[in-house]
Amino acid sequence: MNRDQIIKESKKWVEAHIISETQRDQLIEQYPKKQNKPVLLTFAAIFIGLGFLTFIASNWTEMHDLSRMGIIIGSMLLFYLGGEYACRKRADRLGTSLILTALLIFGAGIFLTGQMYHYTSFSAFPFFVWALAGSSLYFLYQNWTFFIATVVITTIGQVYSGIVFQSYHLWLGVLFLFGLGWVVYKNKLTMASLVFSIAYVIHSLVLVFSEGFPYYWLIVLFLALYLLDDLVVRKGQIRIFKSSAILSILVLNILQVFFLGYDYWFAQNESSFYFFIVWAVLFVFAVIRSAISPNNYYWIDLILFVPVFRFGFGDVLSLVLLFGYALMWLVSGYQQEVVRWVNKGTVAFLVTTLLAYFQLAWDFMNRSLFFFIGGILLFALSFFLERKRRQFHKGGEA
Repeated sequence: MNRDQIIKESKKWVEAHIISETQRDQLIEQYPKKQNKPVLLTFAAIFIGLGFLTFIASNWTEMHDLSRMGIIIGSMLLFYLGGEYACRKRADRLGTSLILTALLIFGAGIFLTGQMYHYTSFSAFPFFVWALAGSSLYFLYQNWTFFIATVVITTIGQVYSGIVFQSYHLWLGVLFLFGLGWVVYKNKLTMASLVFSIAYVIHSLVLVFSEGFPYYWLIVLFLALYLLDDLVVRKGQIRIFKSSAILSILVLNILQVFFLGYDYWFAQNESSFYFFIVWAVLFVFAVIRSAISPNNYYWIDLILFVPVFRFGFGDVLSLVLLFGYALMWLVSGYQQEVVRWVNKGTVAFLVTTLLAYFQLAWDFMNRSLFFFIGGILLFALSFFLERKRRQFHKGGEA
């Protein structure tokens, strides 16, 4: 229950003489007021930064170079000093939004200055300088808004580098993995882990595809994220890294169902020797970690990380892995009476069944008949699983 519910319900308890007014006050104190996140002020900062960019873009050619530099430096200092003053006066949310605006102007100034003096960068180095400024603000103010901003800057910089220059920017990667990763490891906060894990997946995609690595190196990168979860989670917290890795490898296996097969097997001539060495080390470590864990059922997750691309029927094997993953969680959930596992297995089984139906029946069945039969099968399957779930809940309550 949240604070508002406690206030409302405890009033009835006092009227019913269940608790005293003093006890009610003590109970309410156990649920402190949630601090409002500076969402509106953050968006205000973003819009001000965008307004600055559009104003400068529309009037840039009419200005002298000194005027341009004066506007960039002056506005940046104005917002930063205003934010610093607000922070000193304990107006943290206002100060954060002003300093964030200064950070956005700083990034815009990097690109505008380069355009003004005809400097062309053939890498994402400007984003690296911008990210350094953002990380410096985080370490200076210890404010998570600047951490998130830095993660976004590094990620956008890597995507830009991958699309424009077909390369992964090393220094941005080092700053992201070791600089921002250290922050996540040190603080072990769910929000920081979530932001970092999403960015990690994007960085992994850029690294693999921009540098021309075979796609299956993503299995190693996602497995590494899965193993890193133990370093950044406290007892009782949601395992963000592990969940992100599982979701990513699930999507990868689903894609393998569609594009793996004999055509891919004959077309790919890449050597996978080094991949299997790295994968084997990480996989063995994951198996050992699962074996010594108090809850050793999590070895089921490792099924998804088995590479099948070396087989001509890799698409079928990917489908088998997905079915195995779903069925194992369903069976384990019913045996151990864990609702979360049952729900996980149910969703995975439904998705895999739909996937198998599309893969096996799409090419030779009439389209109307395809969707009609598919709907009936899914309805029947959903009915069966829902009935089992209700029986399971009744058994648990008994």
